[in-house]
Amino acid sequence: MVPFGLTESQFVSRYRRELDRVSASTIEILRSLFNRAINDDVEAAQVETFLDEYGGAPSIWIYYRGENNKVDHKDESLFAGRSLEFQLPLSALADFDERYFISLEDGDFEFPGLSLAGDTIKSWFAECWWKAGGWTYPLPTTLAVHDDRGDGNVIRLTEYAR
Repeated sequence: MVPFGLTESQFVSRYRRELDRVSASTIEILRSLFNRAINDDVEAAQVETFLDEYGGAPSIWIYYRGENNKVDHKDESLFAGRSLEFQLPLSALADFDERYFISLEDGDFEFPGLSLAGDTIKSWFAECWWKAGGWTYPLPTTLAVHDDRGDGNVIRLTEYAR
């Protein structure tokens, strides 16, 4: 358990250290994704990070989009409308005291843990994506944190722009 009481700088450093420990396995997962064929109906992809408001482990998903998105839970291909959760080993991030993430009754935060975690995981994942060879992924692909946590900026993961 990471006890409550870290400064913002210490929090980011510790959070990033936990992410760095799983970079190699994350890069391998991304390389596997990059080797999969993408259906012709896919026009773009969006990667989104979801943070747990009580300090649980975050999740990262990729959404494939096209003009006619479909829903098909049996089709394993990468089609327009498909979403995939990356099965990343991020459980150690749940070891931070929940007080880093909980908002006060008025909606303010005593500690900006969600914002700091959002920016940290976003920059880490982008680095992993690029190290895995994702800059040349054949779709315009972006990365954002759900609900605009952190700085709210979107990162372009590929050379292909929309």
